[in-house]
Amino acid sequence: MRLLPRVIAVLVMLVALFLLISRLRGLQAAGEVETSRLVSYYFWILGLSAATALVTCICLLPLLGEFAGGFLFNPNEEIERDPHASALAKLAAGDFQGAIDDYREVYEDDPQDTHAATEIVRLYCEKLNEPDPAAEFLIGALSYPDRTKEEIAFFSQRLVDVCWIHQHDAIRARAILIKIAEDMPETREAANALHRLQEIERSLGQEVPLPMKSAITEAAKLPLVATVQQKTVDTEPPEKAAGL
Repeated sequence: MRLLPRVIAVLVMLVALFLLISRLRGLQAAGEVETSRLVSYYFWILGLSAATALVTCICLLPLLGEFAGGFLFNPNEEIERDPHASALAKLAAGDFQGAIDDYREVYEDDPQDTHAATEIVRLYCEKLNEPDPAAEFLIGALSYPDRTKEEIAFFSQRLVDVCWIHQHDAIRARAILIKIAEDMPETREAANALHRLQEIERSLGQEVPLPMKSAITEAAKLPLVATVQQKTVDTEPPEKAAGL
């Protein structure tokens, strides 16, 4: 709609210029025309020509270029809205629960959106100091059907973060890591789990060689979701590990 009024304005100026030129030619053909009148017509023709060229360059050409670019490269297509935009706005305003609710909506629409899931867990643990609902959310994420092994390892590691860092539940954290290592042998996920397991043991001051032969290995015999849902006794790490 912006283009049409400008095109009409340029056309009107061109028509006026054409009429002036036609009138001047008619006067010249008739002969005995006053010089001052001819100069006046020439002045109007030159002025109108300059005005038409200026309006065309300033108002019309940029829009024609924009139209051509839109036709060739489709930049005028509606930009897809960031699904996290609403949550980010509430986060900036300090509305952490509102941001969690918006991230949950995004996650429910796309359960593979690991960023939304990570933000839900982070906000629960770091902003609201409520690790229990964060753990419940991750357990639900793990029970989602058709998870790949990489997704299972990702959500399991986030659950280890919640159990170990925020709930101070070393037994549960170690059980999850052992389950990852046994379910995904000789993979990067298993190596990461074993490395994390060793770090937890060192933080607790309990150097235990791997594979472990303690009662906790019994948890590895259960499905992962059952493992993370087990009711365990909290084992609080020493003060030096509580800040991890």
